[in-house]
Amino acid sequence: MSLEVVAAIIFFQNKILVTQRKFHKDTAFSYKFEFPGGKVENNEDKITALKRELLEELDLKLTNCKHFISYNYGYDLNEIKLHFYLSNVKELKLTLKVHATYRLVTVKQLTQLDWLAADYEVIKKLQSKYL
Repeated sequence: MSLEVVAAIIFFQNKILVTQRKFHKDTAFSYKFEFPGGKVENNEDKITALKRELLEELDLKLTNCKHFISYNYGYDLNEIKLHFYLSNVKELKLTLKVHATYRLVTVKQLTQLDWLAADYEVIKKLQSKYL
């Protein structure tokens, strides 16, 4: 069974919140940008998982989430099923708990960052929808 992962594409003032990973012993993932989120736990629905992950990682409460795209991605031996949700916040109050930094970028600027490999497909979809 593949790992289920949820991530939020959070709009704030016409920009998207992206987070950058800290250094990790597996350097393939170090300092890569990602959309915030994480793993779906056993017996947890995707929206609940997304809200929990954002509270745990950013101390950020999401109130609205709309499914945007889901797809499978293979990292070496691990297959993950990614689920991306669109959301927006009126104010950006967050605390970085597991990330090195965050940025607010336009949809056009997304491709200028160094992303986790699995995120490039959703970036293409965002740019085809919003550019």
